Amino acid sequence: MIKRFIHKLPIGQKIVALIVTVSMFSILIAIGGLSINEFREIDRRMTQEVTVISDVLATNITAAIVFDDKDAAQELLNALKAKIAVEYARVESADKVLFAHYGKENLANKDTVNEMSYYTIETPLYVNQRRVGNLILVFNNAQMSESIRVYLTVVVAVIFISLVFSFLLSVWVQRRFAAPIIELAAMAEDITKTGDYTIRTTAKTSGEIKLLQDLFNDMLAKTNDRELALEALVSKRTQELETLNKQLENQAHYDSLTMLPNRALYEDRLQQSIAHAARDGSRVALFFIDLDKFKIVNDTLGHAAGDELLCQVSRRLEKQCRQMDTVARIGGDEFTMLFMLDDELNDVNEIARRIVELFQIPFDIMDEPLLMTMSVGVSIYPTHGYDFDVLKVKADNAMYQAKQAGRNQFLISQT
Repeated sequence: MIKRFIHKLPIGQKIVALIVTVSMFSILIAIGGLSINEFREIDRRMTQEVTVISDVLATNITAAIVFDDKDAAQELLNALKAKIAVEYARVESADKVLFAHYGKENLANKDTVNEMSYYTIETPLYVNQRRVGNLILVFNNAQMSESIRVYLTVVVAVIFISLVFSFLLSVWVQRRFAAPIIELAAMAEDITKTGDYTIRTTAKTSGEIKLLQDLFNDMLAKTNDRELALEALVSKRTQELETLNKQLENQAHYDSLTMLPNRALYEDRLQQSIAHAARDGSRVALFFIDLDKFKIVNDTLGHAAGDELLCQVSRRLEKQCRQMDTVARIGGDEFTMLFMLDDELNDVNEIARRIVELFQIPFDIMDEPLLMTMSVGVSIYPTHGYDFDVLKVKADNAMYQAKQAGRNQFLISQT
């Protein structure tokens, strides 16, 4: 249970608890050893003092007993007044008859002495190896108790001072060493939650802790730089992919030379236009355009001149379209145009005539004027059909009939 409790403590409190515990354990062991030695020394001194008093007094009182001089014996015992520790003294003959005594008579009872924790010493008195009496001294333990009390007071004071010092030391260690580590841990947790690598530790330390902080800050700086570099790289790659997607989309739906819609996009728009016209009851005109004798331009002037001619043709045709209309290159020198018609505002013949006349103006190819005519075939939804493929076939047939009729003209499908 204690182990689990310690594991739950923060590192700062663990340091405080560890230092205080180790300090107090060491102090208690040292004080315990010193106390045992001190108690033994007090007891030894007390015993030595009592023994000396008893031996000196026994020598003089033996003579008084031999000469049966009770007054001399009493005088010797009265001299014990100078010894505060001696509470009671008595001299007995060999047959236990009281010869002289001094002090508190109630201490003559051994049971009383034992109950009151007095110290008793009995010294036999001999003359020529013949026992002539006994000297009994009763000492109180006040001096010894006082010495022990003073010693214990000092011990308690030392323990208290040591405890305070250990606590202050542990707090200083905690602030000096644990606090920066705790700050690093908290900062790492914040970075993990927020992903902000611009956070830095600013706690003032020195030594290995400062080195750890510097390394941690340096690691964050490098991580932040790599994060920014990665974001820049991802952004660049995203832009490249968007550009590539646009290029692929253009390649999939637009002619790479003229940048006009290609066959696939044109057919999709034609289907949408037919569906729109079917809902609104409007009309759709489909123009198939083929340049007259375009092969001669490639053979005489080269393919570069032919490509330039195709681009200029595309620009002229685009200018004839509104936002709702479409012009597309469906292959080679073939173009197609899609017009949304309104019976009151749009006339197919007028549109076709305007487009044919548009090509009566020479093109500027390689700084030389070049006249290029075209043949146009027209089919109309729903006049010539409702089906997408049918309309394309009829417009294509009308265009070939215009070529066979002499080129440089338009023809609206008759079927």
